[in-house]
Amino acid sequence: MDFNAQLNVQTDCSQEITHVGRQVIAASLLMLLMTLLAFAQVGNLPMGEIGHFIHDAALFIIPLSVWGVATGVGLMRAWRWGRISMLVFGGLLALSCSVPAVGFWLVPGRGIESWEALGLRVVGLLFLIPPALVVRWCAYFIRRDVKDYFQKSSKAPTASA
Repeated sequence: MDFNAQLNVQTDCSQEITHVGRQVIAASLLMLLMTLLAFAQVGNLPMGEIGHFIHDAALFIIPLSVWGVATGVGLMRAWRWGRISMLVFGGLLALSCSVPAVGFWLVPGRGIESWEALGLRVVGLLFLIPPALVVRWCAYFIRRDVKDYFQKSSKAPTASA
């Protein structure tokens, strides 16, 4: 009886991790596509401030998107490094998304209406939604059953000669 319950937990864990892996791949590919489209579109226009910003941001976003795709593949194949990569990738993503939120909270309210200051603080709260979702993902990946799933997995990549 205990073996069947453990098998059901393992199957549920496998399905959830595969689902998260697909989400990570889809989101990373979407970011990669949007970055490449913006990069190609700016390439045909005269370079201004926004053009330089897009070029510089693309140099940052493209490697992170490729890292996200690799992490998603690692999760779907239950490779041990996929879980660690998800935790590191998610932590960096949550940190980079929460920095603007803190900026909106620290903006001084002098010289603007109180409702405008309140609006800025609400926008700061909205910026915290993506980090909260990422933290939820990371909390899932530090659970004991998920750790066991990745440790017991025999799907580790092998080197071929």
